[in-house]
Amino acid sequence: MSRAVSQSDALLAEAEVILVVGPGGVGKTTLSASLAARAASEHGRRALVVTVDPARRLADALGLDSFDHDPILVPVGEGDGRLWAQMIDMEQSWDRLVERHSPDVETADALLSNRLYRTLTQRFVQSHDYIALDHLVDLADHDEFDLVVIDTPPSVHALDVLDAPERMLEFFGSRLLRWLTAPYRSRVVRVAAKPFLVVAERLLGGPFLEEIADFFWLFSMLQPEFVERARSIERRLSSDRTKYVVVQTSESGPSAQAASLIDELAVRGHEPSLRLVNRVLEPAIRELTLDDTLPEDLRQALSQVVAEASGQAALTDLDGVQRVPWSKAPVGDVEGLIALLDG
Repeated sequence: MSRAVSQSDALLAEAEVILVVGPGGVGKTTLSASLAARAASEHGRRALVVTVDPARRLADALGLDSFDHDPILVPVGEGDGRLWAQMIDMEQSWDRLVERHSPDVETADALLSNRLYRTLTQRFVQSHDYIALDHLVDLADHDEFDLVVIDTPPSVHALDVLDAPERMLEFFGSRLLRWLTAPYRSRVVRVAAKPFLVVAERLLGGPFLEEIADFFWLFSMLQPEFVERARSIERRLSSDRTKYVVVQTSESGPSAQAASLIDELAVRGHEPSLRLVNRVLEPAIRELTLDDTLPEDLRQALSQVVAEASGQAALTDLDGVQRVPWSKAPVGDVEGLIALLDG
């Protein structure tokens, strides 16, 4: 099928990784799927779209009943392109990471059976940020895919994802980790810490305190591998083949959040390659003539729509900004996703 060339097409033809960022509620997941589907269909690429959100939004956009931790092939029509979708399972991913980075099987087994480890990997959102980027490196280097599109969490949490490698490096170099693991490293320190440990055992319970100490000691043994991995992630995030796409709508709230996000990306050395303004009204609406004979409440409502359309036009005329037309119904199939980004 012949399609118009959009601003996003040049990006989709060359990028290896696209991180899609933006405020919540602006259609970011749908447009992540749209970018990957168009890359496969229109550019013959082997594209994978990945979400860290356990909700069904990505599955719904692709017209899938469900999908899980392993990439699932999504039919995308004829041609050389292929499209996969994946939802990252955080618990399973952490387990694989520990098994890969542990110095031996005994260390891995001890860490995997530690209750604090299990709680952290299941319940703490910030532990998910690092995993999302760890997956990114593996997927981007995988011979099966030549484009990986990452659907990130909303604005602030997207920045947490990008900051995860630095936080991991800070943790392994922190006084806290040295202090928590010191009793394992020195008999003198164990003796000096004994009065504190007696009090802590009364407050927390001996077995629980021991598990905390064991967890940090075991986790510290993974330090060399984790530090090197974090640096690999940072290199991937800064690569000129890694691109950033900001999704927003034209309303004042999402626009302000998007502008703030762009500023924060710049602080981190990342320049957005494209801004997608979603749910844009048809240009013809700006030319509507409001008849004086219309009821006042209807005239006011139409005036607001015309003003919104005019404001959208001013925004989407900027360089590096692409309009995505408003759709009457949610997109729920690959063909609809591909058409979303027509110029």
